[in-house]
Amino acid sequence: MVTKFENKIIKMEIIDDIMHATYKKGMKITLPDAQNIVNERINLLGGKILPTIVFDGGVVRLDKAARDFFSSDEGTQGIKCVAIVQSSMFSKMLVNFFLKITKPKIKVKAFDNSKDAITWLNTQKSNSF
Repeated sequence: MVTKFENKIIKMEIIDDIMHATYKKGMKITLPDAQNIVNERINLLGGKILPTIVFDGGVVRLDKAARDFFSSDEGTQGIKCVAIVQSSMFSKMLVNFFLKITKPKIKVKAFDNSKDAITWLNTQKSNSF
């Protein structure tokens, strides 16, 4: 089974039953990008539903259509919950804006470091939502 995927926008891999998604620096994400990311994630997960950690890597723009898609039922397929690791002040503003505006259908929490994010995700593995 394939446990990794990478393209010009994102690298995704499954490590210890957690999906790790790392966005590459300087990305401007549109709806077609978001749809491609979700399709690749679904293929990678192979029917599993896993907690996910997201490293933004310096996303500079996430358009409204992409934000809406990522927070939809279709956009959250295969994801149990999400921990977002914020890497900069801009990242914090973008994440806070995203969470206030889009109201994701799954549990999403922001963190300043990956250790705390993974600890939280591990506590969510057995929780049902």
